[in-house]
Amino acid sequence: MQTQRTELLEGLPEHGWRFAGEEKDIQWWADEMWLLESVWSPVGSRAYITLLVDPMVGPNRRKGEAVWAAMASLTRPISRLSAEGDFTLTFGQGWKERLPEFFEHLSTLRRQSGGG
Repeated sequence: MQTQRTELLEGLPEHGWRFAGEEKDIQWWADEMWLLESVWSPVGSRAYITLLVDPMVGPNRRKGEAVWAAMASLTRPISRLSAEGDFTLTFGQGWKERLPEFFEHLSTLRRQSGGG
């Protein structure tokens, strides 16, 4: 999962996003939740990337363990079920080929938000 995390973070600037912070009060189903801020128009638009934990693993795991996908959303997800409704990039075979589609979805979210 470390490779995927690094690729996502490194891809943000070239797609007009900056890492604006990490949510600290998150549930077991989210390994990490990042707040993004757009540096492209509309500047200040916000989005989230949430690194999702495999629901079969449950809360007794170490950080970074059993992460199966990254989810992009316009708002901070509040439950595991709401998180599953947004665009996800699974970290299985071929994930890197789907990375451009993930960043395209983030661009769509930027346009939908209309600014911060």
